Amino acid sequence: MIFDTFQDFMERWDGSSESWVTYISNYPELFEKIKEDYARYGASWRDYLKLLDKRKPEEFPKAYESLMRALPKLTADVERLFGITPDEYNIVIYVGLENGAGWVTEFKGKPSLLFGLEAIAELGWYDGISGLIAHEFGHLVHWLMRNENLEKLEEDSIMGLYTEGFAQRVEDIVTGRPWHLEYDGWFEWCTRNERRIKEEFSRRVRENEPLNPFFGSWYELFGMKFTGYYLGYRFIRWLEETLSFEEIAKLEKERARGMILEFLEG
Repeated sequence: MIFDTFQDFMERWDGSSESWVTYISNYPELFEKIKEDYARYGASWRDYLKLLDKRKPEEFPKAYESLMRALPKLTADVERLFGITPDEYNIVIYVGLENGAGWVTEFKGKPSLLFGLEAIAELGWYDGISGLIAHEFGHLVHWLMRNENLEKLEEDSIMGLYTEGFAQRVEDIVTGRPWHLEYDGWFEWCTRNERRIKEEFSRRVRENEPLNPFFGSWYELFGMKFTGYYLGYRFIRWLEETLSFEEIAKLEKERARGMILEFLEG
């Protein structure tokens, strides 16, 4: 089922923080997820209300129209390739506080794809929207193949290399390269510096340092964004040398963790 809140947002939003709160309060489960997303980093959602101030009015419809044009084909492609039917999940279209252009979580009792129009606009992923959708479907495919809430799996932060790598591999299968998060010279730089990225990831795991800089759109590492997605993709491709796609999807957590550590040392 598609939960499309965009028209409600457009009818209520007047550019003020108050109008956004009025809009999002109509969707308490969604609002709670936005709050919780910031709370887990020790932040308050109220501190991020100012993010909406920088959006031009035309950006929201542009993001919405791009998303709606691409969704039907991607939905059909995922069903054809992975046997995932629309009755198994929900799609939520909303305007949030840049929690993510796309993320997968439980909503209304089902694994669900959430697409934040304000974050799509911030990242300028209008032309690359098909890749974003395919990536989020990758998480959904993984969730359903494992029959497990991936958010619980990712409470161990090292597992983000596995889950994001799996989603990136699905995007690769569905839409090919360039990926939605690529920018000029990015893939080539990551390829040249793979050992450097591995070593830094491994060091942070050993020293229990945050892994956010490898994944979050607000971070850079070595002057580059999104290096964890590249590294995760390479991890999945490495696993494919010895395991089937289904076996990779269903790896038990401790085995997956052990194989991540082996991959990082290789």
